[in-house]
Amino acid sequence: MDMNHHFMTLCLGGKLHLAPLKDDIERVLDIGTATGLWAIDMADAYPNCEVIGTDLSPIQPSWCPPNVKFEIDDLEEPWTYAPNSFDYIHIRYMVGSVSDWTKLFRQCYTALKPGGWLETYEPEADYRSDDDTIPADAALYVWRDLFAEGGKKLGRPFTPVTDDVQRKGVIEAGFTNMHSKTIKVPIGGWPADPKLKEIGQWSQYTLEQDLEGFVLYMWSTVLERPLDEMHVFLAKFRKEMRTRSIHSYLPQVVVWAQKPLDA
Repeated sequence: MDMNHHFMTLCLGGKLHLAPLKDDIERVLDIGTATGLWAIDMADAYPNCEVIGTDLSPIQPSWCPPNVKFEIDDLEEPWTYAPNSFDYIHIRYMVGSVSDWTKLFRQCYTALKPGGWLETYEPEADYRSDDDTIPADAALYVWRDLFAEGGKKLGRPFTPVTDDVQRKGVIEAGFTNMHSKTIKVPIGGWPADPKLKEIGQWSQYTLEQDLEGFVLYMWSTVLERPLDEMHVFLAKFRKEMRTRSIHSYLPQVVVWAQKPLDA
């Protein structure tokens, strides 16, 4: 998760957010904070702002800036934060964890101050190529189908980009002044551009640290497939990631939108 934070920051050109925040923001909420690195970096960047990070698991460090605090919370349960109490709400990589995105965005809308910003950054487990270098029988496509099928069975979709859930959801929740950015994240060091190459190397490195951890639950528990087949699949997947002639990438979408000033 810490490596993932670094590579996603690279994807944003070294920025922590794309929403146009003012220097005097007072309160920020980070939903699904994980190991808390984004919240910690945000607290350092805005030292006069209180940053709250929430997650189901208490895996955050105890040593952090004084303006950060972490709370155990479930984003799908009714929120207890006072209405109009945050200047900015940040949601990142919650794909597969949300059953109703519009409901989540409506809770964000209520918790934000008028004029406050919501930013949502989500990937999709859909390996693509613009030059048709992914073989038709690639393990990369098996990965895509695995999460698409498993997400449907769980009722928590893994297709936020294809379904355009962020843009649709924030509009349905009442947000205006919406902006979006689509990012093609290369997998591996195949790009010629040095910045894209660095992003690709970090994305590959992040995946390779725990390939089994990414797929084990979906493969074995949700879809009940044999474990020996999983290991064969992962070996092929790992080989394809390392093959420079396969120019694969993952789509990611960042959406930031504002609660109307007169709300």
